[in-house]
Amino acid sequence: MNIAQNRKRRKAEVNIVPMVDVLTVLIFFFLLTMQFKEIYAVDITPPNMQSSDSAAKQKPDTIAIDKDGRCYFNAEETTFENLERKLRAIPDAENASLILLADKDTPLHFVTSAIDIVKLCKIKKLSLQTDK
Repeated sequence: MNIAQNRKRRKAEVNIVPMVDVLTVLIFFFLLTMQFKEIYAVDITPPNMQSSDSAAKQKPDTIAIDKDGRCYFNAEETTFENLERKLRAIPDAENASLILLADKDTPLHFVTSAIDIVKLCKIKKLSLQTDK
């Protein structure tokens, strides 16, 4: 008996499962680390005009709340009820912008009350100012 003849030689196979696993990991890596840039974000410098009325020159109104809950509108002390009347008196309130300043120790219900009043007055541009 010839032992060499009875042995069948195994054919070489290419296993692609590990390659697919590596490619999947690479695809997920690139998708997660990719930085998406908005299409309309363009780095431009607008021209200057002497006769235009710039929105940057117009100071936005400010609402400040101290840690004791006292409310100030444009550095003038007011109550939350009077704040709503003053905000409703702003001409063109839908395009008005406000900055909300609050002390870090101010209770949250004072801040949420001020935000609620701003939203009820239909002012859409509200910014919360924080420290750097």
